[in-house]
Amino acid sequence: MKITGKNSSINLDAYVKNIKDREGIDASAKQDAERVSKEDQVSLSPEVRKIQEAKELLRSVPDIREEKVAQIKAQIENGTYRVEDTKLAAKMINESLLNELL
Repeated sequence: MKITGKNSSINLDAYVKNIKDREGIDASAKQDAERVSKEDQVSLSPEVRKIQEAKELLRSVPDIREEKVAQIKAQIENGTYRVEDTKLAAKMINESLLNELL
């Protein structure tokens, strides 16, 4: 960079001041960012904690109840499994009505 003219020292001083001001702004912005990031915290409400605990419990429960499946298989093999036709029909109708509403 070439500085020329009668007041070259004034121009140079202004340039140096401008650079220092920029560096000061950058440094203060970094300090602010560090301070903010150190102070930021997240706290969960008791309700949210309960929901998270419930989700974890649900994840631990298997999708298929192996004992129930084994019991029904044994009943089918022994010929002792009986379907309650009225309960089955009621559940089918309820499910059909719910599907129509949605």
